[in-house]
Amino acid sequence: MTLFFLAALFEISGGYLIWKWLREKRGPFLGVIGGLVLFTYGITLTFQPGHFGRVYAGYGGVFILSSLIWGWLVDKRKPDRPDIIGGVIAILGVFVIMYWPR
Repeated sequence: MTLFFLAALFEISGGYLIWKWLREKRGPFLGVIGGLVLFTYGITLTFQPGHFGRVYAGYGGVFILSSLIWGWLVDKRKPDRPDIIGGVIAILGVFVIMYWPR
């Protein structure tokens, strides 16, 4: 689960830097750094056990929760009740996908 959250940190922060570069015209340096961080995200997920589809499906749930946390801490947008309920459902889905006995 740690690798999922690390990958989410890389993907969200890399995407955020590119967002700042293009949407807020912050300069190409942020775009380059954002691209390198996104590249690191792609590598991080390859260390996760399991096949590609399962890993990416599981990661999707972690990404949802991590995006809500990022929005709260960085953009100062506190999650509301539906955000929290959806995040919990997403994480439950991760556990089903990744850890349900097969």
